Amino acid sequence: MQTMAVGKRAAGVSKQEEYRDAVFSSAGQAVHVAYMIMAQEAQQDAPLRKALMRIMESAGSLAEPQREWLEQLRGSTSKQVNFAGLSPLEVRAQCALIVHAVAHKLPRTEMWALQAKYGHTDMEDAAGVRRYAFSAERIAAIKGLADWMAPAFPAIQPFALDCMVGKLYANHQGIAISFRELAKSFGGNHMTYARNFDKLKQRLHELEMVALDRLEPYLREQGVVGEVFC
Repeated sequence: MQTMAVGKRAAGVSKQEEYRDAVFSSAGQAVHVAYMIMAQEAQQDAPLRKALMRIMESAGSLAEPQREWLEQLRGSTSKQVNFAGLSPLEVRAQCALIVHAVAHKLPRTEMWALQAKYGHTDMEDAAGVRRYAFSAERIAAIKGLADWMAPAFPAIQPFALDCMVGKLYANHQGIAISFRELAKSFGGNHMTYARNFDKLKQRLHELEMVALDRLEPYLREQGVVGEVFC
């Protein structure tokens, strides 16, 4: 896949100038937005701004960087994300490159950490009831992470550990599970799950940071991450 960076180098643009026109300012932002966009149907005729606004607004509670992206889409300037001059298909191509990099440029455990966090949640309406579930990709990532973490949590049953990892990455209350529900399903005291959950959360956050640190040089080389000026 030819990236923006390749085209710019062919045109004699310096590496520094190339980064100034990057889409994202960090690997974390790039991965987050890329997974959101790739989870949507390709919309060639719909304005990109409106499509992205719908994605962000449907996410509910937003962290500070996300709120800034949304404000940019509403018309404010931003130094975090820059879609200027790109068509919807070009933006989607950049996002596809990022998702492909997660799948093919990282060790399996690091890939799982990003796919479990940023993969999409499936939704379906059955008999008038809206149901939410992890996508197959996220399920595989959660299972892989739980198996990898199992030796560090010998007192937790494997299925319970699967649920704890799933709880960490649940992005909708419809797929969340409480510590009391874990205790009811797998035995033990709910506080045991709560204490182990804090340890699990820290370990997987560290793994995520390692994954993003490893991914960022490649995304900078491809020209999708750099210093953003809107």
